[in-house]
Amino acid sequence: MMTVTSLKYMIFLFCGVMLYYIFPKKAQWFILLCLSIVFYCLAAKPYTILFIIASTLLAYIASILLVIPKYQKSRKLITAVTIFAILCNITIWFLLKGYGFWVLGGSMIHAVIPSFPQLHALPIIASLGMGYYTAQVIGYILDCYWEICTPQKNILKLFLFVIFFPQLIVGPISQYTQLEHLYEEHHFSYKNLTFGTQRILWGLFKKLVISDRIAVIVNAIWADTLTFNGIWIWIAVLLYPLQIYTDFSGCVDIILGSGELFDIHMPENFRNPFFSKNCQEFWQRWHITLGVWAKDHVYYPILKSKPILCLRKWSKKHFNKRTARLIPWTAGMGGLWFIMGFWHGSSRHIVGVSAYFWTILVMGEIFSPFIEKVTNMLKVDTNCFSWRLFQSVRTYVLYAIGAVMFTAPSLRKAFSHIGILIYSFRPSKWNPWILNDRSILNTGTTYKDLNLIIIGLAAVLLVDILNEKYGYARIWLANQILVFRWFVYFLLFFTVIIFGVYGPAFDASSFIYGQF
Repeated sequence: MMTVTSLKYMIFLFCGVMLYYIFPKKAQWFILLCLSIVFYCLAAKPYTILFIIASTLLAYIASILLVIPKYQKSRKLITAVTIFAILCNITIWFLLKGYGFWVLGGSMIHAVIPSFPQLHALPIIASLGMGYYTAQVIGYILDCYWEICTPQKNILKLFLFVIFFPQLIVGPISQYTQLEHLYEEHHFSYKNLTFGTQRILWGLFKKLVISDRIAVIVNAIWADTLTFNGIWIWIAVLLYPLQIYTDFSGCVDIILGSGELFDIHMPENFRNPFFSKNCQEFWQRWHITLGVWAKDHVYYPILKSKPILCLRKWSKKHFNKRTARLIPWTAGMGGLWFIMGFWHGSSRHIVGVSAYFWTILVMGEIFSPFIEKVTNMLKVDTNCFSWRLFQSVRTYVLYAIGAVMFTAPSLRKAFSHIGILIYSFRPSKWNPWILNDRSILNTGTTYKDLNLIIIGLAAVLLVDILNEKYGYARIWLANQILVFRWFVYFLLFFTVIIFGVYGPAFDASSFIYGQF
């Protein structure tokens, strides 16, 4: 199996870029399509490409009716086909990736009615990146129906939009209008070559040098909570967001860098999320493309739906202006966050993502006037560094607590982790002096690993600060002298080669968000 952190992928990418620029420019999009199909067959079970073909056919049929004159006036037919195509895509995903819901539901019914059979997952493997391309296909169908984009008449070009290999593993979830340049002619560019290579190296650094080392500590703590309890639990909780961030954003960096080599620029998926002042801002900076997709294709349609419009009208009659606005907003956000949790594909994500973060956001909105009054009364300078730092730390901790639900393989185990977290507050379990002994070595890590984690996280923080100030740290680096630039390039390259985690005890191919 070929993964984006493997040498096979790098060789494949190098050969693909060579072919892409050697062949006539009019054939470039077709070369990308062939590369994507070859990549899929090497990275996944080849037969599962049939599910991607099925999704593409459904999207093509639903959208092409909009440009056929004899069907353009039949809005009911177009609407029916659109709904059918969307429901078929959701059904395929539900049967192959969302089986956790109906397996759990079947178990609950079986517990009450023993004669009801136990349900099991289908003995069929889901296609690679099914959660990502399904969302992308549904977005394309709706955008065509709403006349936001023009339907693609060439089915092979539409297939390329769906199966484009860099984004297939963990996104980003692109809109069709963001990837229309897939079909344009592209010229070889030294800037794209250097920027793309830099970004791939940076992604490998975050994944192989930092994330996989943090994973050793976090997994060891949760695997043996009898030995590692008290303050150790909080170490695991507070380290896990850093593990997810360096893992997920590292993979996205590799993907976006791969696209840049072909002069294909995909949307950003992260914008320094841990600098966020509140949870709402955090989700505008984390997994950006999923948030944008959900906002455009779930949240806004919910707000425009008849039940919400009636709720808004009723609220205006019975409550003050602020409450009347808050009630339909809360209902709309409830629908949005349910879909966000549902997309992740398990009941623990419904609880940990949907219920938890929806509650945090609603409570934040309800108490925002009170918090504003308190800060004004205490004459807090909300623009000072210490206040902004407090807000960022608060947001980080709130996210870390919610992310505990991601650390377990099942809902029951996830609640067990939450219970252990609460139990760790007992004074007898809270002994910060254990951080000063050699207990950390019992997790399977070493002091060299800890030094690499600290130095690596400091580098990530520095780059994020530069990104916040300059838009891209690479823009700042490109303006430095030649010797300094190449020193940074070689330092990054050799750090990945020498200190990347490649041993048999580690699974560098296992991206946390790759499961979706």
